[in-house]
Amino acid sequence: MKKFIIIFLFFASATAFSQEGSYAGGFARLGFGARGMAMGNAMVSNIFGDVSGYYNPALACFQEKGVVNLGYTFLSMDRKLNFVGFSKKFKLPNQSQGGAGISFSLINSGVNNIDGRDNDGTQIGTFTTYENQFYLGTSFLLSENFAAGVGFKMYLSKLFDKVTTTSVAFDIGAVYKYSDKLAFGVAVKDISAKYKWDTSDLYGSNGNTTEDKFPTLANIGASYLLPKNLGCVSLEFESYFNPKVIDKSTGITGTRKNISYFKVGGEIILNEYLKVRAGMDRIDFANKTEDIGGNLKPSFGVGFVKPLGKSTMLGLDYSFQFEPYSKDPIQNIGINFKFN
Repeated sequence: MKKFIIIFLFFASATAFSQEGSYAGGFARLGFGARGMAMGNAMVSNIFGDVSGYYNPALACFQEKGVVNLGYTFLSMDRKLNFVGFSKKFKLPNQSQGGAGISFSLINSGVNNIDGRDNDGTQIGTFTTYENQFYLGTSFLLSENFAAGVGFKMYLSKLFDKVTTTSVAFDIGAVYKYSDKLAFGVAVKDISAKYKWDTSDLYGSNGNTTEDKFPTLANIGASYLLPKNLGCVSLEFESYFNPKVIDKSTGITGTRKNISYFKVGGEIILNEYLKVRAGMDRIDFANKTEDIGGNLKPSFGVGFVKPLGKSTMLGLDYSFQFEPYSKDPIQNIGINFKFN
């Protein structure tokens, strides 16, 4: 369905200090894939199942079988959010122990078929806006139980015709496998990420340049493998280090305090084919406002896996996640292939 809106190119993010999630790159902080989103995105340390370098570049060292993920997300207001990912552990040449891991992923977000109209309501065309994140992560087992990794990101985004931007950022992370049942993880993400918009090609001499910085995220967590192969649970703490933004017209620096959340998630294995998952994202115990549950994102999901042969498996995952301040949920359907 087309969206009938009046399009204004209004670069005024410096005045939006009070809005939750008003900083750039929000699409890249929703999560990755049905498994992670169903488990409240508490995945920075979770090595007990299929992993994604999106959450921590060091995780790929624990992905014994290669896994390819494809995901499609149903969102309100005709938004789209799609995922493609790959992770696998490799043995290095002449190496009997240890190894390395590699992760690729793509996140695509945007809105198509926007019906643009001017102030008089006259149609001026159909427009598209999009944001993409391309990710490459590498990691190494420094010992049999400790891995460290780094991930490189490129953001490619389009706001309007002739108004596009690219940005390069990186993540760092580590995972420590304390025992066969307990693992710890830490990651710092979106270091140096920012959008730099230039409207000179659109407005000529009336154009300007605006810089929108991403928050830097720091995550630390632990995951525990339940007895008798029942499943796993994870607990995570996430901090947003929000950037300062300066309004060029007034010189006023906008500040907003850093915010922190807890995340929790779990996965129960019902049998060799079926798993159920649940989680809670953005648990804020420091919120003193009346709307203490405004940012909570409860979620649940299921996963089904079917062997296709001795070395290949096909999986189907689904997640349902409540979106804050919206009556419509975030639903993701994912397909994954596992191979030796």
